[in-house]
Amino acid sequence: MNIPRITRQDCSGGVQRKTVAAMKKGNQVLHAQNAEFDSKVGAATGRKGSLKVSTVVASSLIRNLFIYRHISIRKFLALSEDGATNTDVWLSAAADFAGAWSKTLEDWTTAKRAFFENFIGKAFIFNGVDAPKQFDGTTWAAVTNAPTTGKYPAVFNQRLYVLGEDDFLNYSDVCDATGLAFTSTTWANRGINPYDGQKGRGLVNHRGRLVIFKEESIYRYSNNTNEPESIIDIGTHSDLSIVKFNNLYFHHPTGIYKLGVGDPILISQAVEKYLDGMSTANWENVAAGRDLRNIYMWIGDVTINDPFEFDYGVTYTDVVLALNVFTGAWSVFTNWNARAWAFDKDNGNAYFATAAGKIFKINTAYADVDGTTIKPIDFGLVFHPEDLGYPELYKELGKVVIGGQYQSGIRMGASSDKILQEGQVEKIAGEANASVVGKEIWAAVYESYVDLPPRIKDFILDKISLYDERK
Repeated sequence: MNIPRITRQDCSGGVQRKTVAAMKKGNQVLHAQNAEFDSKVGAATGRKGSLKVSTVVASSLIRNLFIYRHISIRKFLALSEDGATNTDVWLSAAADFAGAWSKTLEDWTTAKRAFFENFIGKAFIFNGVDAPKQFDGTTWAAVTNAPTTGKYPAVFNQRLYVLGEDDFLNYSDVCDATGLAFTSTTWANRGINPYDGQKGRGLVNHRGRLVIFKEESIYRYSNNTNEPESIIDIGTHSDLSIVKFNNLYFHHPTGIYKLGVGDPILISQAVEKYLDGMSTANWENVAAGRDLRNIYMWIGDVTINDPFEFDYGVTYTDVVLALNVFTGAWSVFTNWNARAWAFDKDNGNAYFATAAGKIFKINTAYADVDGTTIKPIDFGLVFHPEDLGYPELYKELGKVVIGGQYQSGIRMGASSDKILQEGQVEKIAGEANASVVGKEIWAAVYESYVDLPPRIKDFILDKISLYDERK
């Protein structure tokens, strides 16, 4: 029996691997490596590249990035390991983290992340161990009476608050009439259910309240007199995984969550297999960033450990999960060693820093460029397998069309094993003619690029016959 051809002309739903193929939305794909779905609505396009703008300390982990702002002044700072001996704050001589770099704050405790905040014309830095400092754009100075145990700063109600891993919330006096100093040098604190077996992990001013993160709980705090209680028993193990883009987004071992005015919502089901395949040692290292459309979560190397997945046993290097916050479409990027992020709100540029001391700007051209080394971007798009509504019957497929702009051959077959092998089917103008017999039909496009990215917009199966038994 012959049946009409099947046409899919929208890929904008992004990656969806959580459901069986029959439950997917028509615009979702099974796998999209280094593809994005928003530059052309309905199409899957190879992601843009990254460009190394500087190296801070070669071969040394960069633990954080920060932009100091005061009126029209902007200074670009990096917190970097200095070999294995200590941690230092470096200042870029140019905008956009483009270096050369000079050391401005030396000999802080090694292997400790530090966090920054702009307030009263200064940048404040805390790491929970060393005496806090303030930076006026030129020099660093002590912060009188500020707690050494404070680690996560945030500005709220004209005060500087800082949460420690010990779960004490410390806060300054209010700013004075000039807006450039505290009214007094007094600091006070209160416990947020201290010593309950959880470490404090983050502090964010959000929607008129402070949101306090612990490893397994979240609190909302609105003034100095209310008694905060956790709103839910989910938090984060990584202080770098919290990113604000209207809502708050963060990683927990159970997934990636979005927090607005209510309870956190799990949003990462579509890319769950990558989170399941990450190392648990990276739970405390997940690093989040943003640009003008997306949030990004670096989760490290991932090995797919579900034997029912088509890519079972495959390892993807330096995985970054990307979510378009406007469409809800997920993408999966690879080969971005993004250990810390920065977003420049003045021009929309986004940056990540690596374990090798390098800083990259993203959304640049269509290759990953590290000095004179140009690294091709590996693109892979796998459509959900099609059983055409007859899962029990064998089909013979004579033609597949994958429309768009790309240079590689179409891969198609009756199983996922076929599409993982190179050169299964050659294409002619996006059309492959070959006899495929099976209960499912698989199709994919894989290629590497350094200039013009692939763009896929149509998926058509044609010349289809059904059989009661295999021919």
